Amino acid sequence: MKKAGWIISVTLIPVKAPAAGIWQECQVEVATSCTAEGCKNVEPGLKLYLGDYDDADGMPHGYYYRCRRYQGPCDMIEDPWIGENANYRAFVMRNQGIIARIGPGGKLTDIATLDDNVLISRGTCWNAEPQRISEASRRAK
Repeated sequence: MKKAGWIISVTLIPVKAPAAGIWQECQVEVATSCTAEGCKNVEPGLKLYLGDYDDADGMPHGYYYRCRRYQGPCDMIEDPWIGENANYRAFVMRNQGIIARIGPGGKLTDIATLDDNVLISRGTCWNAEPQRISEASRRAK
């Protein structure tokens, strides 16, 4: 039984994806905040921009911008780990507890953790032109 569980788990691990040369804009439509006391729906407050590209030297790079919906600052994650399988493409920053998964039809699931708090956001993504995110909108890390 252990071996069967290991085989199943290995097939679920996405492989590192080659750069696809995409830029996607995502609108969060539903958000849930979870703490040790339980989960509750909250007002969606994010707009996400996800993408990847090859630089002039052919090296893959990616970006994952988490922006406040109404012109607020953006958390800018440069070069997240990007993986994919037959069903979805994921943008991950393991050390920051953040993952965005885009599935069929552009359906987004975004999960961010901070201490004992988890924010689960769901929405829709679409292909878009690259956005210019100004230095002024960057959030200090």
